Amino acid sequence: MVSTASQVATEAGVRILEKGGNAVDAAVAAAFCLGVTEPQASGLGGQSMVLLHHCPGEKPVTLALDGSSRAPFVINPELLPAKPLNQGIRATTVPSTPATLGYLLETYGTLTLDKILQPSILAAREGFRITALQHRLLSREKEKFTDELVQSIFFKNGRPLNAGDIAYQPQLAGCLERIVEKGWRDFYLGDIGEQIIEDMQKRGGLITKIDLSQIPLPVQRKVLNSSYRGYALATFPPPGAGRTMVQILKTLDQIEPEKLVPDSPLYYLLLAMTFRTALMDRERFPIDPVLYPQLNDKGMIDKETALRVASRIKNLVSYLVGEQFTPPPASGETTHLSAADAYGNIVGITQSIEHVFGAKTMAEKLGFFYNNYMSAYNYTNMLHPNYLLPGGRPWSSVAPTLLFRENGQPFMILGSPGSERISTILAQVICRVIDCGQELAYAIEAPRFHAGRTGKVAIEKRSYRPEVVELLDRAGFTVRSRGDYSFYLGSVQAVELPKQPGGVFIGISDPRRDGIARGPRSIKTECQGEVR
Repeated sequence: MVSTASQVATEAGVRILEKGGNAVDAAVAAAFCLGVTEPQASGLGGQSMVLLHHCPGEKPVTLALDGSSRAPFVINPELLPAKPLNQGIRATTVPSTPATLGYLLETYGTLTLDKILQPSILAAREGFRITALQHRLLSREKEKFTDELVQSIFFKNGRPLNAGDIAYQPQLAGCLERIVEKGWRDFYLGDIGEQIIEDMQKRGGLITKIDLSQIPLPVQRKVLNSSYRGYALATFPPPGAGRTMVQILKTLDQIEPEKLVPDSPLYYLLLAMTFRTALMDRERFPIDPVLYPQLNDKGMIDKETALRVASRIKNLVSYLVGEQFTPPPASGETTHLSAADAYGNIVGITQSIEHVFGAKTMAEKLGFFYNNYMSAYNYTNMLHPNYLLPGGRPWSSVAPTLLFRENGQPFMILGSPGSERISTILAQVICRVIDCGQELAYAIEAPRFHAGRTGKVAIEKRSYRPEVVELLDRAGFTVRSRGDYSFYLGSVQAVELPKQPGGVFIGISDPRRDGIARGPRSIKTECQGEVR
């Protein structure tokens, strides 16, 4: 099963499964394709984070691949600008998606890169249809697109392509074909890398040959393990935000399930207070992933913290916390995909170019959007783990998560875009499935909301009722209504795994974006030919 936010990308992953590839092969094919057909959210110019449940034999292994981007080495901390760089070629950090996906395929996949990239090259060369959502985003950001290349691909006579129009990306197709011919390392050490450096020098970018020669291979990290109502879970460790979601779930674990009646005023109040506390704690106690294993600072995820927070929430006691650190702005844009196969391999990839359409500028002659992760660092406090230093990793909110049944068998893999909203979005879905007994499809489609660290609440119009608003207002929250299926509130891509081998996979793609979930109609294997 494959679930992504783009129909074309999902079909790319499914075709790989039909050719006999495993879930890693399918996920990498879909991830590359998302950079072609969902360019507002990811691409070769961005970064990718991977949660992998790998079954090479009898004993499966669950691990996290930290594919963080890196700040250019020319950064001088003493000469930082007053405001974060968020647009233009100087706002981009070293792209890590090609290295992350390339490493993932080489290490855990079974098919060759040419087969994996074929769907992406086809979508770039022959074009894909612009969706209504992409038209709205292009229209919203149109004043920021000054590149001739962007204008030639996504605009016609100065106007954004309409929904249904076809976008052709010959430069990107050529770049992908070069990767097939020379391998993904060409992006850093070969002709593609040389063209990136030439582009940087021509337009005043910060990335140099030294940056690309230090290939940003993903760092394997130990997953963050926890549990909720008897279900074990594995999620993404720092620099991701899995610990935020763990604190949310551990706190809710101390609250009686009968109080979490879906869409009731009390349900929203309890979750809002839990969300706000966890997000505030994450900012007060930022973690450097390099030092994390040596730190005795796991207070966010221990039971004592959950008991203390839950007790306060139950009594609706307001408390004031002085913020010690100022986090980077939380307005990023991302995409997530989930994939699973019959061999037990399960993959969740959350990837991004940071804001919508990243730096709003494309790599000349190569056709991909540069990221603008220079906006995702701390520019003011040198004690912050995400302070902008040469080679530093940006702030991240990703939290791809795998839940296990009581017998230890995988239950479901899920993830979402949404910056700081990712952990609250996933917690809501998990709560609805486990506490409320809702089917995964309904839990993802159901009304959604978010309570941030500042006390601001975004709630979908379907649940914007007077009694809900009044109770949240009395608790000190400021409530704002969003659309019925708000783009702002994420896009969960999930796969529910069968209880027994040979059982049915259930894939769900969030209706808030453009994707679908689908499984292969048939699978070809070397020993059996075609198996239906």
